[in-house]
Amino acid sequence: MATDARRLAGRDLENDLTSFHLVKYGPRVDGFLATAKNSGTHWLRYMASHAIAHHLDLPPPVHSSGPDSDTFIGHPKHARVHAGAPRIGSSHNIPSRLIAPLARAGLVTLPPTAVLVRDIRQALLSYYVKWAQDYRLGSLSDFVARPAPGVRKIDDAWWFIRFFNRWGEMAQALPERIIIVRHEDLQADPGGQVRRVWAHWGVSLTEADVAAAVAVAGRDAVAATLDPTHAETIVPDAAKREAVKLSPDDEARLMDLFVQHLKFDFGYGLI
Repeated sequence: MATDARRLAGRDLENDLTSFHLVKYGPRVDGFLATAKNSGTHWLRYMASHAIAHHLDLPPPVHSSGPDSDTFIGHPKHARVHAGAPRIGSSHNIPSRLIAPLARAGLVTLPPTAVLVRDIRQALLSYYVKWAQDYRLGSLSDFVARPAPGVRKIDDAWWFIRFFNRWGEMAQALPERIIIVRHEDLQADPGGQVRRVWAHWGVSLTEADVAAAVAVAGRDAVAATLDPTHAETIVPDAAKREAVKLSPDDEARLMDLFVQHLKFDFGYGLI
């Protein structure tokens, strides 16, 4: 465990010295969406894009993945498509810890940011189903028991611990700029959460705008509108996903990691 802690600290230090994505692209966008892996990124982006398209009477994206899905919300380096529409940057970025004190001191200006998270255990299972073969992750127990970040940068439990800790610190330090959106709350109330996110980005949606978002809500809507030319598997096979479950030992291993290293769990009861 001491070795794990040292490796984790080393990766955090590397991140603190190099990860200024939010500062670099902040001036180019009207808002930012930071998402944990396998936590519903394409789902939220697709719904939010349909809401703003309806709000501005613009064509919504046809696909939930690929270049077309990037019309309103996507990589911040991409050009704004509609001059009169907000441009929202999106990434899985884990920000440097130096950003929050710089922002509090008025030295950098950050865009209003929504951070999408999911119960880490469920996100890990989705990630495993998606990448076990391509990344040769071994058994699920092997994946769960991976040591702290080393040479290979697999998005394992340690990645999620780092993502939760860093964005938790940011939200605590800058509550007026950072909001947390939980995957499970998005499932329970997709319209309300999309309205909340756009309000944070400075747009008040109408009931009709929200209805346009809800019309494309859910796993099936995303799966049915994936770009056929976009090779990455976005929605894991439902049957395979349901067949993969944590053993009691796997669960205990994860909970031990969370107790030792996780500082923010966003109400998931992990610490």
